[in-house]
Amino acid sequence: MVVRIRSNRIWFIAIGILFVVTAVISVHHLVSHKILSTDNPKNITTAVRTEKSSKQVDIQDMRGVWIPYFSLETQEHTESAFKSNFDRLIATAKSHKMNTVIVHVRPFSDALYPSEYYPQSHILTGTQGETVSYDPLEYMITKTHESGMKFHAWINPYRISTESTPEEFSADNIVNTLSESSILHYNGGIYINPSSVEGRKLIIDGIKEVVEKYAVDGVQFDDYFYPDKDLSIDRKYYEDYVCECDSDGIVLSQTQWRKANVNMLISAVYDSIKQIKKEVIFGISPQGNISNCNDIGADVEEWCNTYGYADYICPQMYVNFDHAILPFDTMVEQWQELTKSQKIPLCIGLALYKANSSDYDDGTWQNSNDILRQEVEYCQQKGIDNFMLYDIDYFDKSYTQTEMQNLVNALDS
Repeated sequence: MVVRIRSNRIWFIAIGILFVVTAVISVHHLVSHKILSTDNPKNITTAVRTEKSSKQVDIQDMRGVWIPYFSLETQEHTESAFKSNFDRLIATAKSHKMNTVIVHVRPFSDALYPSEYYPQSHILTGTQGETVSYDPLEYMITKTHESGMKFHAWINPYRISTESTPEEFSADNIVNTLSESSILHYNGGIYINPSSVEGRKLIIDGIKEVVEKYAVDGVQFDDYFYPDKDLSIDRKYYEDYVCECDSDGIVLSQTQWRKANVNMLISAVYDSIKQIKKEVIFGISPQGNISNCNDIGADVEEWCNTYGYADYICPQMYVNFDHAILPFDTMVEQWQELTKSQKIPLCIGLALYKANSSDYDDGTWQNSNDILRQEVEYCQQKGIDNFMLYDIDYFDKSYTQTEMQNLVNALDS
């Protein structure tokens, strides 16, 4: 069940622990016309869900690996090269006893599949918007399922570009079709404005397209929400919201308002997926540093303790036990405290890419060749046995081999 609360009163309740105080309506109304059609900032709506609105999804023994967009790109940019490369990636994941692949299918508001809403990705041909004669996503899903693994579609909801990627936009890129108020610019990158009704609807429609057309087992958002904690990025839109608020209401701070904007998307995406295919899992992989999550509009405390936002949370715990600021064990304890209600399963994202490397965390990843094994065993002792590894390219690196074998042994024990 869902309670809908006017935006200028949301956080009066939220600060008091987010309990239900007004009339209850059906979950199916969360993505109703009122939420998605209004562009009046004072009508920001959030969902306060009761325990009956959803149930915990069993993701026990998750052994996942991320396959990022750059692992999918080939020099040839041909169908045969794409398929051969993906066959190799799947064989690598399978041989290392993974049971799930999380594959980048929409990295820059583009698509590795024919889409009504987004141009085809430059990953496929070298040029964004240039179509191919095959369906890459259909092929990847089929190949994954034939290998006995599950396929989760990894999507960056807001990112359109970084400073350098993609190099060029196609004519039908959303940067050319969305209104100016639906786009944010920051540090050379371009993003969909999370407060934009138009942008939010586009993202939701794109998710529905994937779930309706393809046999995905899951959908995952990663850690890209607002591009930075810098409040000047969207100050104008926040001020518009403040001006529209009722004079007798409680006005959200800009940080709270950002969270409310993101929460509207997350809850609507969750409901949209479940209305189409209840069995499809929706997960979020936020940053491991909870403070950083709060700074960029990722309301992880709400997501972890309220049914109806996500089926699991997988924080990216890309640190070791010797990290100078936030060591691994401390980070795990913080997330366990955050999820102590046990409503939403916790999965742990591990930094395989750092294994035995001198480039990170003052060289402390070279202190041992079984750091990741120790991290897995520590989590298992804490009752956590769900893991995702970043990323597939480091399974076969010469300098990660010992660490990887120790890790697989721990995961297989």
